[in-house]
Order: sequence, then structure tokens, then C-alpha cells
Amino acid sequence: MIDYQSGYILRPVNQVFIYFSLFCALMLNLLPIDNYSWVPDWLIICIVFWNIHQHRHVSVILAFGLGLLMDVHNSELLGLHGFSYSLVAYLAISWHRRILPLGLLTQALHLLPLFLMVSLFPVLTHWILSGEMYWSALSAALQALIEALLWPLATVILLAPQRRPIHVDHNRPI
Repeated sequence: MIDYQSGYILRPVNQVFIYFSLFCALMLNLLPIDNYSWVPDWLIICIVFWNIHQHRHVSVILAFGLGLLMDVHNSELLGLHGFSYSLVAYLAISWHRRILPLGLLTQALHLLPLFLMVSLFPVLTHWILSGEMYWSALSAALQALIEALLWPLATVILLAPQRRPIHVDHNRPI
């Protein structure tokens, strides 16, 4: 795989690192921080990243399972996060060829609707089912904006193990 920003060929991805990063993102989501709108959903950032960069290793089914874990943790309707995570994973897989050649900030702008979809889907579902709209819950759009702003940092951190060194060693075959 080629890193379009630097032009270097990336090393093959280690599957253990993929699942370790997903586990770390899940643990960050499970921290006992109240449901503030400024706390990003670390798991969806990681799911979208791996579905764009390595969609063969992270599937829609895995995203659905992680979403069910988040539903149980948040005491939400069962399947609410599961559906939104799997839908966003599917869209990330289908958009991966369009998003990869773009710059990091442009990628973040293209992914903002996906992050908005994940953060506003529970609010809209509760509105449809209960008939009551909690306008304070619409501050979830701030969460999506913070997730989009964290996208360049997440890209740099999660691609770091795959980057080849800048200085070429002529004794190394590749």
C-alpha cells in the first residue's frame, strides 16, 4: 500500500496491531467518563480508519459486534450502535478508493458526514420512538466535529508502524 501523503510504500499491516488498536479504542470508550459531547467516540474513529486503510481485516460484522458492546455499555437500545457502526463501516469500505488519495484535512471533511451519522443516529432514533426531542442531545454534532478534527492525528498514529524509514539502506533487499 502506498502512503499518498509522503509517497512511500508502507510495510504490510500486522493484524495483531489492528485488533490491539481496536481493543484500546474500545477501552477508551469504556472509561467512566460521563456522556459529554466533547468526548469523541474513539472506537468509530478506529473502525473507520481500518475500514478505509485495511478493509479486508476489519469487517462490517466486527463493527456490528463492537456496536453491540457499546449498546450494552451505554444501556441503549440493543442494536442502535450496532446498526450505525456497521452502516458507517460499510460506507467507509465503499468510499475507501475515493478518500485515500486525498490530503488528511480533506479526508477529515469527507468523513465528517459519517461521524455525524454515528453521533446523531441515537438522538434521532430516540426522537422517533419516544416522540420527545432533547435539544441538548443535538450537541452530539460537536462530538462528530471533534472526531473529524482528530482524524489527521489518528492517521499519523495508526500508520506509524507501517511507515518505512526515510533513509534507505542499500544492503536491505526492499
